[in-house]
Amino acid sequence: MAESKAQTKALAAVLAALEGLAGQDAQEVLERAMAQLAHSEPPPAFARGVAGPLGKLDTPVKTWLDSATAELFRQKAAARRQDASSAQRDCIYAWVHGKTYTVMVAEKALHDANAMDIREQMAVPFAGLEFGGRQ
Repeated sequence: MAESKAQTKALAAVLAALEGLAGQDAQEVLERAMAQLAHSEPPPAFARGVAGPLGKLDTPVKTWLDSATAELFRQKAAARRQDASSAQRDCIYAWVHGKTYTVMVAEKALHDANAMDIREQMAVPFAGLEFGGRQ
């Protein structure tokens, strides 16, 4: 894969910043930078301003984990086709409410669809006096 101009420029800046450091020191700096980047994962695009089954998602939750646990968590999230933020949200909802956020969203969507079906069934023409129906 070819590097973009931005990637090439960023690499040059990193190498310039690490110049003069001993090999081990440079390695530690790079590892700390990678750890910070891993923890600064942006939230999924749909989470901002979207109302969940219990209201708007407006409170961020962050935590720190050891690197082995964090990697296993990311792997399990990926196996479920989720990003880390969605998986963390599902874990919190499962612990607090007894079911995951994903299940709660699906239940709300099903409930809303059923309510719409009921409304559609109720919105049928009927024979009223004003329409020449039975007297």
